[in-house]
Amino acid sequence: MAANQRAGDQAGDQRAFAGIKVLDLTRVLAGPFCAYQLALLGAEVIKIEPPGRGETVRWRTESDPSFGQQGLSLGFMTQSSNKRFLALDLNKPEGRDIFLKLAAECDVVVQNLRSGSAEKRGIGYEAVKAVNPEVVFMSITAYGNTGPKQSHPAYDSVIQAWSGFMSVTGTKESGPLKAGPPIIDYSTGLAAAYAVSAALYQKQRTGKGQYIDLSMLDTNIILMASVVTAYMNTGAAPKQGGNDAASRSPASTTFNTADGLIAFAINEEHQHQGLLKTLGLTGLNDDPRFATSPARRDNIPALRALMQEKLMTKTAAEWEPLFNKAGAPAGRVRTIPECMAEVQTESRGLFHSFPPSATGFVKDLKVPLSPFTYAHDGPRADTPPRSVGADSDAILGELGYDAKAIAALRAQRVI
Repeated sequence: MAANQRAGDQAGDQRAFAGIKVLDLTRVLAGPFCAYQLALLGAEVIKIEPPGRGETVRWRTESDPSFGQQGLSLGFMTQSSNKRFLALDLNKPEGRDIFLKLAAECDVVVQNLRSGSAEKRGIGYEAVKAVNPEVVFMSITAYGNTGPKQSHPAYDSVIQAWSGFMSVTGTKESGPLKAGPPIIDYSTGLAAAYAVSAALYQKQRTGKGQYIDLSMLDTNIILMASVVTAYMNTGAAPKQGGNDAASRSPASTTFNTADGLIAFAINEEHQHQGLLKTLGLTGLNDDPRFATSPARRDNIPALRALMQEKLMTKTAAEWEPLFNKAGAPAGRVRTIPECMAEVQTESRGLFHSFPPSATGFVKDLKVPLSPFTYAHDGPRADTPPRSVGADSDAILGELGYDAKAIAALRAQRVI
């Protein structure tokens, strides 16, 4: 069923993807986050999981084990609002048939099984295309569906290592370091949502569906675009920069203060002048070592030593507003709790709170939204994450299965 045929079902919803139906055959973080972003913008997303315990990420015990013990881990709930949940055994012919019936009615299929796994089950792109020629089929893998590593598994940390990302993180003393959060997973999810959005727009113009091959590795390499472009065009391998900014400008790094660290990104001359004025170091403009940008690059240790001496006279919290007022980009190095408590963070509307009446929890459940807002009809969380197969009967009923047929499928453990 095409999206415009269903538009009447969601006539009151003016979000970008209202009327779009997405089949979500994903697991862990990257794939589910892609489908979640589409759901926030109004798409009807049907999440498929194995019957019983569902996907394993539900049972993780990070941060607070009590959530994982209920099959609703915090990692799972990060990306599961607004979805409908169907428990389906895709290793059984009956499960495959149900999947293809759903796929025939969907605009988008998102899957992040290991390369070739969907094809072995008879639910890959060619099988879906046979029942839905205009489908947008998103395939997310670790390394992509071509090349010698196409069948290899990986997670965020492995991709950070394999891609060279870790080799430019940290210092000579620390050695390569992994970024703390699973940024490759979530950036891959955002890239996938962008690719699906573009494919849907293309389909609207051309009437043609699309097969999308997206990998975590490729996403990470593009995230490092300036670094790898510099290497490819110079042959010089990037080095670990520690806390130095990407620009490698002389004053662009972190410094100690009387209390905590402060980071600078001083890339323009007017920013440098604002920095000197705030520090009371404008006299350095008359020093040939620091009078020009090239000279400053030749005397980085001396410049930073003079800055460090001045910075120790105030706390990072005291310095930060002074530098920013002077047009010199600066930020105190905060913890996650400190960042979340800031008025700036709270003012951006990045999270939605579900009350206990919606979730059954003893307190509000907060979930992330999208990293952008619209003037109207933007990303919105409507329903909280739910248990495995919570919507199985309703979804199968919509496909034409009656209560007796559904009971038989449950008895066979297909659902």
